[in-house]
Amino acid sequence: MDLVLHVTRFNLRAYLRNRRARMFTIVIPLILLALLAGVFHGGETTVSGVKIDYRQFFVPSVIVFSLTLTTLAMLVATVVSQRELGITKRRRATPLPAWALIVSQSLTVVVMAIATVILLLLVGAIAFGVHFPLRGVPSLVLGVLGGAAAFCGLGYALSTFADSADSAQPMIQLVTFPLFFISGIWIPLSELPEWLQVVAKIFPVEHVADLVHRAYVGVVPTGPVLLDFAILVAWAALGAVVAARRFVWLPPRKG
Repeated sequence: MDLVLHVTRFNLRAYLRNRRARMFTIVIPLILLALLAGVFHGGETTVSGVKIDYRQFFVPSVIVFSLTLTTLAMLVATVVSQRELGITKRRRATPLPAWALIVSQSLTVVVMAIATVILLLLVGAIAFGVHFPLRGVPSLVLGVLGGAAAFCGLGYALSTFADSADSAQPMIQLVTFPLFFISGIWIPLSELPEWLQVVAKIFPVEHVADLVHRAYVGVVPTGPVLLDFAILVAWAALGAVVAARRFVWLPPRKG
């Protein structure tokens, strides 16, 4: 574990020095939060049976968006790029076990995600007056941790389907953008057709959004909250199984 923490610290330092990564995971969510919370002010929507201001809807929405970008999108892009450049091959040749490399990379994106979520929570509360009740804290924690686990598992699984860094970005967008629109992030789930709500509930993004939105409105019944978390754990396990069978350390052969 000492080696895992050492590699994680190294990865975090590399991230902090990467302007593109900072823009992708911190600046863009903050800009979105400022635009959405600033423009959509005064209207009302319904979440978990509670009428709320659009600001109270969009702050948790941006948190879910940021969590997805920082874990799933960043992990896929990083793993594919490092494999293409031969970095994973060289790291695998070191005495550090394979599981330690995977855990350290996952810890890196999870720490980044948690830090970004805390920043968005503070900005939402201080700049826009959007707070969530204390009874919503468990739901928020389960949403962030469960979502991070699910997206890390899926990130490694999806990375096995991309041959290069150039193909990874379009694949990430193809997967995430439709899910953002049907999972109650940009459009409240209550305003979508019922059949689309059923489709959204199959995938993990909707369950993360449900947990985080429930935290903000204070409607956190034990059954639905635990069900959302269990589904996220199942997606994490599914992603880990797919990645274990398909993951390779060597860069693809150039035809």
